[in-house]
Amino acid sequence: MTTESEDEFIGTARMEEDGTINMQLKAVGDGIVGFGKLTYDKDHPNYAEILEHLGPMKPGSEVLVRPFPD
Repeated sequence: MTTESEDEFIGTARMEEDGTINMQLKAVGDGIVGFGKLTYDKDHPNYAEILEHLGPMKPGSEVLVRPFPD
């Protein structure tokens, strides 16, 4: 049995004091499980897109990450 959070979220994201976003993500498919850590500083070209996907965040906050659109 899976829980709602296992179906709905793929990890967590935390905004550091300097605005850097650190994401811990999990991917599952075809019997394979993978884990990854992604870091986006404010100068990263995809920073605004990532922040828009995550929703409102402020330094020190942590949110659950929904799957990204294909």
